[in-house]
Amino acid sequence: MNIFFNLQPPKEELSYGGGLFFVKYISEMLIKNKYNVHYELIPNLDLIFIIDPRKGKYKQYGYQDLIQYQKQNPKSKLIYIVNECDIKRKISINIEPTIIDCIKNCNHIVYISEWLKNYYQDKYNLDIPFTIINNACDTQIFKPLKEVNLNKIKLVTHHWSADYNKGFKIYNKLDKILPQYPNIKFTFIGNYHKDYKPKNIIVKKPLSGVKLAEEIQKHNIYLTASLYEPGGIHQLEGMASGLPVLYSNNSGGIEEICHQCGLKFNNLDDLLEKINEIVKNYSEFQNKINYEFLGYERCCKQYLELITKYNY
Repeated sequence: MNIFFNLQPPKEELSYGGGLFFVKYISEMLIKNKYNVHYELIPNLDLIFIIDPRKGKYKQYGYQDLIQYQKQNPKSKLIYIVNECDIKRKISINIEPTIIDCIKNCNHIVYISEWLKNYYQDKYNLDIPFTIINNACDTQIFKPLKEVNLNKIKLVTHHWSADYNKGFKIYNKLDKILPQYPNIKFTFIGNYHKDYKPKNIIVKKPLSGVKLAEEIQKHNIYLTASLYEPGGIHQLEGMASGLPVLYSNNSGGIEEICHQCGLKFNNLDDLLEKINEIVKNYSEFQNKINYEFLGYERCCKQYLELITKYNY
């Protein structure tokens, strides 16, 4: 079977968004299971996965190119992995009309969270076959240390995107009060929002792979204040590193996986209370992390089941 992805991960080792890592790992899994994986529109493709409907870096084919290909090759099937929405950004890029047009021209949809499925199904009253497959991360790289030091509270988060809805309202507020809490340290890894320069947060450049895992492991609680996140991978990497998670109200799909091993907060004061609650019951939260569910093996297996179930 010939399977195509319209997103091609770079060969070099770089720091980049989760979609590229996803394609990298699922491609390796499919090749291991004797499937042929392509990033070029060759003749006789059996299955076309759309990761992003737009053209751009690492994406030479947009969804209209792929719809046109299917018209010329009617045996090819289109599966769109929906992982975007407009409300996740402070300023909308108006991507949803493109997403809906793409959805309506596909044979099957994969939503990366129950929250995202509900968002689109309720808003647009869609009637397209769908499956929900949650995101995953590399648990061979992101894994817990044997011992955790709780003498100092070490919060950490990491974001590739610097959009304000990634949690910067809370991060900026936290930065201002940190001097009042000498026992709390907060490290931000990634691209910080350009409109505010932190004075008390430790900001580190974007990292990926082993270097990112090693940095996360230096901390003991993962914080994500991201809003309306379709699924997210950053919090999965924090959990896989053995860290209980503090996540924001209105976090979108994040809560679906984090609720058992973390706590939700509503505002800054609530966040400070929840930090203390996690510290008091640290082992209880940590022991509820489902490492098997977080890994790519589970995620890839679900995609393999999807391919075989529908005989694509």
